[in-house]
Amino acid sequence: MKLTRPQANLLFVFCMVVVMSAVMSFAMTLLNSGLRDGFISRWLSAWALAFVVALPTAFLVVPPIRRFTDSLSR
Repeated sequence: MKLTRPQANLLFVFCMVVVMSAVMSFAMTLLNSGLRDGFISRWLSAWALAFVVALPTAFLVVPPIRRFTDSLSR
């Protein structure tokens, strides 16, 4: 079973949000508190917040950014 183009786009955005929010929250948690006891707990808390902020933001900004970049390449 293959995804339609709109379904694939939604999945792509969701996957990017998961990865980017995880990597950025990891980096910021490491930078701000170092590898001390409770690091994983602090990182997962930061990741949860980052994900909740990033997901709706991505769904709002990806379409206009995609249109803008498409206009530069066609």
